[in-house]
Amino acid sequence: MTRHDVLSVSRESGAEITVVDGVVTWTGAATGGKKPRGPLSGKRIALLVAAEFSDFQAYHLVEYLSEFGADVEFVAADGPKWKNTRPTHAAKGVHGMWGVSIDPIPVLGYARSTYRTLGDAATESYDGIIVLGGHSADILTTEKEALSLIARHAETGSKIGAIGEGSLALVAAHVVNGRRCTGNAVVSYLLEKVGSFVDEPVVRNASLVTARDTVDTAAFVREFARAFDPPFVDPREGSLAGQKIAIIGGEDFEDIELVAPALELLYRGADLLILTFPAPLRSRPPLLGLDVVMGNFGVSIPFQEIPQDRYRIAELSRTDPADVDLVMIPGAFCPWNMVAARTPIEWLKRAASAGTTIAAICHGAIPLSAADLVHGRRIAGVGACGEHVSIMGGTFEPDCSAIVDGPFVTGRVPKDVPEFIDAITYALLAE
Repeated sequence: MTRHDVLSVSRESGAEITVVDGVVTWTGAATGGKKPRGPLSGKRIALLVAAEFSDFQAYHLVEYLSEFGADVEFVAADGPKWKNTRPTHAAKGVHGMWGVSIDPIPVLGYARSTYRTLGDAATESYDGIIVLGGHSADILTTEKEALSLIARHAETGSKIGAIGEGSLALVAAHVVNGRRCTGNAVVSYLLEKVGSFVDEPVVRNASLVTARDTVDTAAFVREFARAFDPPFVDPREGSLAGQKIAIIGGEDFEDIELVAPALELLYRGADLLILTFPAPLRSRPPLLGLDVVMGNFGVSIPFQEIPQDRYRIAELSRTDPADVDLVMIPGAFCPWNMVAARTPIEWLKRAASAGTTIAAICHGAIPLSAADLVHGRRIAGVGACGEHVSIMGGTFEPDCSAIVDGPFVTGRVPKDVPEFIDAITYALLAE
């Protein structure tokens, strides 16, 4: 894949991309939301969940199903409360295993998905239904209305999918009987009995698509799209093979801006490294002294849902920036901690001097400004970065979804993750 290919794929989906004096910008009404063209264009996809669903899967599915053109709607079995391990949560809706809510997903809003309770959706027609993994699948096996929804759509030819433990609900709805499928260790022994279990990352059997576990979510999305559009091929698969990408995982990072990129970058073949540093401020005092970094909404480093053999963790201060091809900064308050700690800012300066490509999304433009790296550059980011960028001599571009300006890649906000990752891919590939 080449830079030209990246731009062609992005443009085909509906994004407006311009190249002026070597600066590449992603703009237009289609950016940051459902694309008008793609293999899932015009399709309504329901994400079926109950309390304790997989946060990681939700983050990636919402970003990339909509990126391929789907109208995405969470359908929540919010009646049962007994499974929710966080009793302080509000009664409204359900929450993921690590705390994310879906009405709407925090900081993402309704840009890429809508929300409906199971009771309201019981008579709805969807082109596809995907059952998320996590503990919520256990609840769904006891919900007759949910099983009826799955079975009815399977009978009428809708595409049915599940990731990891999500296949438990498919077993209970009797839609995997005798069919090739996969799932994780929680459900594989059942699939061996009632279906034809295959120990592979993703398996498609006609209108049934299953994935082994969370780390396979990005591949699952593409296979689910192919169930609707068999000729569809995503040239971005494996496009970053051999590229070493580091993500700075500082305390209070924006969960979706770390998780969705991590899953997507792994799908694209990148060698993934997470860099940590001591935070001057930790918003969760019980974690003091523990070797763990927490995001705003409950995701942790080490990752709860991505096996540690798929990425590495290292201390930022002991990592030579010249040893990585690109370093990425997620948003929220990780950037604040980077500035307050100072060491990460000095590290960014070294990275720039070494010729390492630097990417930042949302509040990530703040440490770029603090490192005096934005002067003369066009920079995308959340509105709170505007003064930082302007004062330090950059041009803040709040209407751009993503920008590549020389060795710097910037993205606007969480809804722009797909454009941001395409911009990173563009920056790392040859002409």
